[in-house]
Amino acid sequence: MAGTIFDPTLTLSTKRIIPTRWVGEQHVKEDLGFIPSFADWVKAIRPEPWMGRTERIEAQVDPHLVSPVVEVT
Repeated sequence: MAGTIFDPTLTLSTKRIIPTRWVGEQHVKEDLGFIPSFADWVKAIRPEPWMGRTERIEAQVDPHLVSPVVEVT
């Protein structure tokens, strides 16, 4: 992520070039002690009630899936 926000590499005063990603990984290791995996990240999400409310979107995505409207007079 750091490489998308900043340049992909950093040039130190010694002219050594290092990847920005490496710097970001070092900060995460210092703060957390490890690099969390995607599974670690997902386990940390606390479900909220709004996360379970879903609405079918097929009609918005494919109009052919909409049931026909029949008018009764």
